[in-house]
Amino acid sequence: MSRYRPNMEFGLVLVLAALAIAVRLAGRHEMTADMRIFFVWYGKLDRAGGFAGLSQEIGNYNAPFLYLFAILTYLPGAVLTKIKITWFLFDVLLVFFTYKTVAMRWPESRRIPTLAALMMAFLPTVVINSSFYGQCDNIWAAFALGGLYHLLKGNDWAGASLFTVALAFKPQAIFIFPVLALMILLGQARWRSLIAIPVVYVLLDVPAFIAGRNVVELLTLYSPSRQSQYVPALTSNAASVFAYLPVDTRKDSLKALGYAFAAALVVGLLYAAVASVNKTTKKPSPETLVVAAGMFVVLVPWVLPGMHERYFYLADVMALVVAFYRPRLWLLPIAVQASSLLSYVPFLFGKRPMSLMVPATIMLVVLLVLISTFARRLIDPQGGQSLLQFVGLDQDLARLRPLGGPDDAPRLHEVHEPPGLGKPDAELALQHRGGAEL
Repeated sequence: MSRYRPNMEFGLVLVLAALAIAVRLAGRHEMTADMRIFFVWYGKLDRAGGFAGLSQEIGNYNAPFLYLFAILTYLPGAVLTKIKITWFLFDVLLVFFTYKTVAMRWPESRRIPTLAALMMAFLPTVVINSSFYGQCDNIWAAFALGGLYHLLKGNDWAGASLFTVALAFKPQAIFIFPVLALMILLGQARWRSLIAIPVVYVLLDVPAFIAGRNVVELLTLYSPSRQSQYVPALTSNAASVFAYLPVDTRKDSLKALGYAFAAALVVGLLYAAVASVNKTTKKPSPETLVVAAGMFVVLVPWVLPGMHERYFYLADVMALVVAFYRPRLWLLPIAVQASSLLSYVPFLFGKRPMSLMVPATIMLVVLLVLISTFARRLIDPQGGQSLLQFVGLDQDLARLRPLGGPDDAPRLHEVHEPPGLGKPDAELALQHRGGAEL
């Protein structure tokens, strides 16, 4: 009879880890348009003397990203290899936080968090983004997931700080900030933890300030007026609502509507969550908060204009984490991967296999499933409450019920007595009941 050997299991995990590296090596020579832009930025920093070049306005990414390139200028090797190795290290960080986050859901198991980490390492868009695409979305996604992990642990300062580190690398990290707002509004994180956001953000830019970078110019880098010029279209292959609007007119008005509706939907969901929790005096579980994180990182880029296909990267990541917190949603990461991969094809291969409305519709279905799951988990994990109870309107509507309705009829057990009289006679009471029944 065969016996279980722990060493064999560990050996297989190592083999899978080696294969995760191997699949990334397949794209080590790939050069995309984004990589060529990175080469230009790297060259400017290199010619300016590495860290001394931080005084210049180079590219449209924030200073922390340029610090990485400045460090690479002092290291030997081909530029392409150095950049992709750096992105690989952040893949490792993303996998690490995946393990830690899923381990909170399954504290008595090492296999389930290990499985989640391995699946993240092999997730197609995670592999493609860093190795083929040569992009750095794993950096801000890793810090965003790390921030969520610390928030779930109850460490709101560390959570807010890591969210801010993610934001300092890419503005798309703002997609997950509504989770922090939700936890603060529900009393699961402290208001003063918000102090970490401006403090950490400015501190990360201090080295660039010391090098001579203009303070105002750098701190306003993420202003819409400066960032919107890089994506003039309503969507840049993103599976968003604007896939249904392939128009070239009134784009400014449509963009304004996109920003307004994104804000309204986020605030509306926060309001509904706060109203429901105030009514039921419950606090959301970690599972509900993870579902909320997945919901927001799909909702915001789906509604916002000017999105690239890569901006659903955190949605790709969170869909997998949500599936491990809520196993019945195992189809979710498959659907999100299908949508994202279909969106990647035009940029990577120059061909569009189908209308962009197809991946946009898939992402819409995912979004609706997440909103529905969030609502059910938040208001009544056991089931049985209505939508009116969710938004806290059931009592308000009860007060507005018109007179003369069924609820205004005398109940069968009620006996009405005129004021000033004693107890009603038992026989009269019996007659009253009989009359009520008729």
